[in-house]
This record gives sequence, structure tokens and C-alpha cells, in this order.
Amino acid sequence: MDTVPQMISTKDFAYLSDMFEWNYNAWKQINHFMEEVEDENIKDLLESFRNMHYDHMEFIISILKQEEYKECDCEECECEEDDDEEEEEEYDDEIEDEEEEDE
Repeated sequence: MDTVPQMISTKDFAYLSDMFEWNYNAWKQINHFMEEVEDENIKDLLESFRNMHYDHMEFIISILKQEEYKECDCEECECEEDDDEEEEEEYDDEIEDEEEEDE
């Protein structure tokens, strides 16, 4: 799915909130470990992970704010390998259910 629907379902909102929390908790933990580590190579690696999680948080916030959708451009993750077809089917099923309820 290349576009975010104008209205996000309660289930989608809950999942997006969970994803934000996962990334936020990872970001906080990495910040803590960066203070503890002395090896510069490890600090550099941790910084790249911290930036990745921060980018994910911003991406999720942009969806929740319904800003223009842009794909995650981080190199560390596999964001683009999500199963979009399954998400489209679930969304189509929700729309059909809503249409049936309206009738």
C-alpha cells in the first residue's frame, strides 16, 4: 500500500502506537548504553541504531499526523520488505464490513 488512508482504524492506531513504543524504548536503551560504552567503534554502531529507531519514530508520527506519506529511508532495517498485499486485503475486508453495516 503506497498511501495511508484518510481515516486510520482503531486497530491500526493501536498497532502504530505499539510500534512507536517499541522504537522509543529501544532508543532510550541505546542512549543509556552509549553512556556506558567506552569503545568508539561500538559507540558508532550504537549511534547508527539510535538514529534508525529515531527515524522510525518520526515516520510513525508522520503517519499519525496524516502528513504526506514517505517511505522509510534507513539502510539498517527491512521496512520495504513488509507484506503489503496482506495489509491491503485486511483493509479491503474492513471497508466491505463497513459497507455492509451501512446497508
